Amino acid sequence: MLLSAWMRTVRLTNRELAEKIGGISADGVNKLRYRQRGPSIRVAARLFEITSGKVGMADLMPCNKPKQAKASVAAEADRA
Repeated sequence: MLLSAWMRTVRLTNRELAEKIGGISADGVNKLRYRQRGPSIRVAARLFEITSGKVGMADLMPCNKPKQAKASVAAEADRA
C-alpha cells in the first residue's frame, strides 16, 4: 500500500506522522508521501512498524517522472 493511501485511510497529517516517526520533518514526510525521495533505513523501518507492515520498502521507492525528463531533453535539443 502506498504511504499516501495509508495516511488517507488512517487520517494522519504529514506533521502527525512526522511526530510518530521522529527525526523527520512534515516536509520530509510529504516528500516520502508523494514519492519524491526514498526513506533512510531507519525511517523505512519505523514506517513498516507504524503501519503494521502495510507500507513496505517497495511502496516507498521514489517514482521516476519521465515527462519532466523528456521535456528537459526536448528543450536542450531545441537550443542546440
